[in-house]
Amino acid sequence: MTFGARCTRPTHEGEHPMHDELESWFAAEGLMRYAVTADEHGQVEESARAPLVALGPRDDQCVVAPAPEACRYPRPLREMSMEDYNAFMYRWLEAAARAGDLRCANCGRQIRDADDLPDPDTWDAIFVEKELVAWMAVHFDCKKWLAKKLKGMHPFELSSGEAPVYDLSAAEPPPPHTLSEATDAT
Repeated sequence: MTFGARCTRPTHEGEHPMHDELESWFAAEGLMRYAVTADEHGQVEESARAPLVALGPRDDQCVVAPAPEACRYPRPLREMSMEDYNAFMYRWLEAAARAGDLRCANCGRQIRDADDLPDPDTWDAIFVEKELVAWMAVHFDCKKWLAKKLKGMHPFELSSGEAPVYDLSAAEPPPPHTLSEATDAT
């Protein structure tokens, strides 16, 4: 199998190796996407793609989803639930905005991380889980147009670069969920 979103260096053009733990965690959460192709000679190739992060609206602005340990996030991946990983991704997107690396997934305008933003600049982090599994940031005013833009988008059609590494060691993760809390919520 060829895994199209790994963590350090390309395996094929447009593909990157990803830490095995992160890949396994994504698979356990049902976030990997798989494809099987065959050529006219009967050669079959299976490939898998891990979730992406859209740093902007263009296809070439996608990066592989980052590993918390690479960013020095205080909670290791092995202790995370999906809710915890989403909290990590929100902190990561905030850091990307502070670094000037993040644009609206719909309009392409710069996403800023500041208090008291004017209404046109307010934004939200979004997690999409359909054919494409990805995190992205979008201005509130752009949300209604995003579904149309994402319709029919597949991870195998996108090239993904390496995720920038931001130091999240000072981030405060939410408290871990206990089994009784999960049971109480159902």
